[in-house]
Amino acid sequence: MMAKNRKTFKELPFEVKDIENEVYVQTGIPDLPQFRGILVGPKKYFLHPSYRECGLDIYNFEARPDDVWLMGYHRSGTTLHAEMIWLIANNLDFQKAAEEVIDFRFRHLDGRINDALLQFHEKIDKVAFSAELQELTNKYKENIEEYDTGKRRFIKSHLPISLNPPHIFDVGAKVIYIARNPKDVIVSMYHLSCFLFEDLSDAKFEEFFHVFKSNMILYQPYFEHVKEAWARRNDDNFLFIFFEDTIKDKPKSFRKIADFLGVDLTQQDIDSLEDHLKFENFKANKSVNLEHFVEMGIATKNTSFIRKGKLGGWREYFVGDMARQVDEWIEENLKDCDLRFRNDQ
Repeated sequence: MMAKNRKTFKELPFEVKDIENEVYVQTGIPDLPQFRGILVGPKKYFLHPSYRECGLDIYNFEARPDDVWLMGYHRSGTTLHAEMIWLIANNLDFQKAAEEVIDFRFRHLDGRINDALLQFHEKIDKVAFSAELQELTNKYKENIEEYDTGKRRFIKSHLPISLNPPHIFDVGAKVIYIARNPKDVIVSMYHLSCFLFEDLSDAKFEEFFHVFKSNMILYQPYFEHVKEAWARRNDDNFLFIFFEDTIKDKPKSFRKIADFLGVDLTQQDIDSLEDHLKFENFKANKSVNLEHFVEMGIATKNTSFIRKGKLGGWREYFVGDMARQVDEWIEENLKDCDLRFRNDQ
């Protein structure tokens, strides 16, 4: 069943603007490709310039009633929840989950505007891959429009709700949004950037925090991203989850997601899933930890995609005046909203 009377757009219904070089200079943003982009929509989301070519296709992508969508800002726990959701919805098929990387079980709607994947596309013809890696490269090159297996689809997007296909909620697709304390998001984004970009591997955290506050990182502004989802938290077929709640009580999140998807879980199912998602097992899981990105030459060996899996790691980074700055920054951005992030105690 497809959406009835679904409107398709001949052009995006919002503005896409270039950023003048003076803005980068005034804000002190490093002169690196990953910090150069465009501003999209009334909230001025910072996106890769490639969005000009693929944004309309993304906005017109046709959702289905039985789709499961996972949304959330980068490093908010979407990989952990993608593995969790896919397994809950697929009878805890651990064997298939081990055989196929999470990116192909949960396809990225926004993959074509992901800086790391764009780098990958530029390199694939220059590297001699093994047969296994060559198969992976071919799958990464597929457009999301080709994701039509005839079975239930699992789709992931780091785009804010306002830039995703507008009819998702009209057709009854299931949408799950993951939010995380921004302090830990910033720390995790810092390490992800070091993982993906060799020219940032020696960057200082304080400098990265400055860039983050300037909203010059993919999919920012961060608070607008989360606020859009928070405003829909009571909508039908929409589930808002705090990452911290899952880390503190995984079985509770399992049950919440299972109820949302109409799945019955036994206690044995819950125990098996909890063991599968223990941090030491999750970090060693090659289907989720993106080790192949290093093999493919689009990530560095200086850090890893799955890092520590704990709450409150920000305390090691936000010290002294930076601790005051981040608290003031959060308070200022939440003053018009009743959203309050979970603490890590």
